[in-house]
Amino acid sequence: MTALCATVTNFSQFFLARMGVGVGEAVLSPAAYSIISDSFPRNRLGLAMGVYGAGMAFMIGAVVIAAVANAETVTVPLLGVIKGWQVAFLVAGLPGLLIAFTFLLLPEPVRRITRGEEHLTGQVPMSAVTHYLNDNKIFFWSIFLAVGMVNLSVLGSISWLPVMMVRSFGMELANAGWLSGSLLIIGGLLGMVGGGALMDRLGGGSPESRLKFCAWATVVGIFGAVAFPLLENTILMSIAFVLFFTAAAVAVGAAPSVIQQLAPNRMRATISAAYVFVINIIGLGAGPTLTAVIGDNFFPFESGIRYAIAIVAPFGYIVGAILFFVAAKHIRTHKG
Repeated sequence: MTALCATVTNFSQFFLARMGVGVGEAVLSPAAYSIISDSFPRNRLGLAMGVYGAGMAFMIGAVVIAAVANAETVTVPLLGVIKGWQVAFLVAGLPGLLIAFTFLLLPEPVRRITRGEEHLTGQVPMSAVTHYLNDNKIFFWSIFLAVGMVNLSVLGSISWLPVMMVRSFGMELANAGWLSGSLLIIGGLLGMVGGGALMDRLGGGSPESRLKFCAWATVVGIFGAVAFPLLENTILMSIAFVLFFTAAAVAVGAAPSVIQQLAPNRMRATISAAYVFVINIIGLGAGPTLTAVIGDNFFPFESGIRYAIAIVAPFGYIVGAILFFVAAKHIRTHKG
């Protein structure tokens, strides 16, 4: 469906194609989380979830956009002459077909049955999932909203990062795209791979230690969130942004790992779906728009977007850090 976006000729077709992408992505993560949880030991979930994490999409996507930023038109076999934005969709979407076929070769992992579920067969009714979530509502809502607020900061920042570089640092759009992509790659790898591996080691990879690690990482990330939009030096801005994004990448591996460790096996996918829904509604739904609204209404000048980012980025991290600490506190009262 992503590649199909490159062939559309009007808004209605584009809307339907993007809706199809959304449906596919909504199914992907809950199933992937469950498969990964059954395929790796509990004390290695942080690294596994981190490698899978959505940060990789940010990194690769930024590089693709940077690569086609200066391309007015490109000649593609079968499609003829197309525009740069269409190339971005093709490059991002077509490899997915090959990856999809590789899933047919993956063996079905042995399900890790949660204690107390041995007697259960078939699908767990939705009422049972709702009852379980209600019994642990503070714990789960704290995690859902914490990651949602981190996503609010990240998506509210990276959606406008190239624009900020162009307006505040006088960069060409292509150079801004390349720098944005490079910073996302560095921060993503540090947070997802490095942070995930470190979480697995600290506290034996227990859910409580993961949440505390995530909370403190977000606290440290607040300094980067405050600094990077306001710094005048490109190098210092880049360092501060890497610190900011690394903290977000840590949460990508931490939160799903905790959910998979604690949720009953037969409820994991449904709870993960709720998690993905909440964090995307907050992050994708509100983040970029909130930054734009603040910039347009309170900083209506060329470089005003940097000040809007300087408000949204630390705000989401502050709220997210508090909620991670709340979740870590209530994990001890979790009811299985």
